[in-house]
Formats: sequence, C-alpha cells, structure tokens
Amino acid sequence: MARGVTIRFGGVVAVGGMDMDVHPGEIVGLIGPNGAGKTTFVNAISGTYVPNAGSIRWQDEDLVGRTPNRLARMGVGRTFQNVASLSDLTVLDIVKVGRSVRGAGGGLRDLFASGRRQDDELAQKYLEPLGLADHRNTPLQMLSYGHRKAVDIARALAGEPDLLLLDEPVAGVAPAEAFALAGFVKKIRDLMGCAVVMVEHKMDIVMCTCDRIVVMAGGVKIFDGSCAGAQSDPEVRRVYLGHA
Repeated sequence: MARGVTIRFGGVVAVGGMDMDVHPGEIVGLIGPNGAGKTTFVNAISGTYVPNAGSIRWQDEDLVGRTPNRLARMGVGRTFQNVASLSDLTVLDIVKVGRSVRGAGGGLRDLFASGRRQDDELAQKYLEPLGLADHRNTPLQMLSYGHRKAVDIARALAGEPDLLLLDEPVAGVAPAEAFALAGFVKKIRDLMGCAVVMVEHKMDIVMCTCDRIVVMAGGVKIFDGSCAGAQSDPEVRRVYLGHA
C-alpha cells in the first residue's frame, strides 16, 4: 500500500520513509505517542497532504495527488477527530451526505428529496449496525459525543468504502461507548468486507479490535505485527507503553 512515504513541513520531517501494507478485510491499528506522525500519514492516504516522496496505492490505483473527493469516489473513506461540522443536520441527512460522494442515488439533491422507502433503506444499512436507527431524525448536536462519533463512522460507511480510515474514533468517549464503538468497527468489517486503518491511543480498544498493529514514533515505523507482539516488543514498550 504505502512505500517510502515522506512528508515534510519546511525543515521538519513529519513522516520519514513510511511503509505499510493493508489487506482487504483487515483491521490495522496505527498507534504511537503524540507527534509520531500517525494522522499526518493518514492525511496523505486520504489526499489531504501530498507526500514529498514515496508511493501510496490501493487496489492497483495510485492515490498520490488525488483530491479527497476523488479518493472517496474511488472507495477511500475516512472519519475525523472533529465531528462538529455538520451539527445542524439530522443523523439521516449526514448519512445522505456521505452516500452522495460516490454519486449514488442520483446525487445529493435527489438523496435529500428521497422518499420514506429509500430513507428506511439507508437507515437499515448504515444506522442500524451502529445502533443509531432510533436517532435517524435527531440533529447531530443533540446527541452524546459517543453517538456523534458513531454518526461520523456511518457517514463514511455510506460512501461504501473499500478502505476505511478511522482517526481516533473513540477519543473523548466514555469507556462503555468506546467498547461499543469498537464492537461496531468489527461488525462493519464483517458486514462490508472493507479494510480498516484505525488511528487510536487507547490500547485496550486497539487490542480488542485490531488484527494487526503498526507503531510509529518520530515519523517512522518501529513495529509491525500482532497485538501480543507489540505489547512485548522492547522498543514499543520504551517509546509508547512507558516501560524499559
């Protein structure tokens, strides 16, 4: 997927020669201390940043230089740390925004003018798996923070991605909601078969959700392997888990 990805901001190397593989149907946790370059790297995959060097490919397509909208149409979906930008819309309307990115349903105008039957289909497919069906007509701003995070995942899913990038999906979420969201991520993978890259700090969530872990520190990869292997790796323990 990614080979030798380097991203510089002036004289600062935020990501230096990053390699990472992701396979269809796999959930990969991308972890590391603050400032490790995780979100910057994900921003390069999703088209927000253009790498200074290296390549990023998914399903034989070159992703470098494509706009985020173009990548969404190609099947690369993502969530964001800040979920407040659509707070005035209802949950179902936010799903319609996500659904429109691949040109499904005749475009955004047609989706917003859709009838009850199509609305029910959207709710069943994208809201029920995340426990949001009862909130379909609720404005986002009226929901708990955990539910807002789930709505952002539903929005990304509505674009029917082959590769889903989750940027700290449980950050700031209460423990019970965090574990529920983690369960939903696995359920989504099983239902849709998409690959998932999850940037996350909460190790208990990562361990119970991910098939494999990639650890970054100082803009480079220091580990790529199993969850158990990450916990026992001396370098990971030193720079991230706080053990010698």
